[in-house]
Amino acid sequence: MGQKEHASAPINVGAVRLIREGFAESGMTQETLSRTCGIPRSTLANILSPTAAPRLIHVEQMMKIAVALGADPRVWATELEKVARQHMGPIDEVGTKRKVRERATPQVQKRAARSRSTKPTLGKD
Repeated sequence: MGQKEHASAPINVGAVRLIREGFAESGMTQETLSRTCGIPRSTLANILSPTAAPRLIHVEQMMKIAVALGADPRVWATELEKVARQHMGPIDEVGTKRKVRERATPQVQKRAARSRSTKPTLGKD
């Protein structure tokens, strides 16, 4: 999965939504937020722009922005956990997904077949 696909993933879209909502409620300017959280203003502008292509949000960026906006990063993490659980599906008590994708079993060579060489070895007849 490439960066564009990750940027469009529901959990990333949720992170962008939280950042945009927090920024709108804060009354801060992009410049003030940039100075406070240490993220370049141009990066923040790309994150905050509703018309820009989806941008991948890194955890460190999200935490810095949350703290700078006065939001509780744990609340944001909890909201994003709900999104992740919703898209992962049910999990059993061992922690494995119940719904497993069907895949063809890869062909595995036996150890002896893997270790045979087609080149003759020196000193052996």
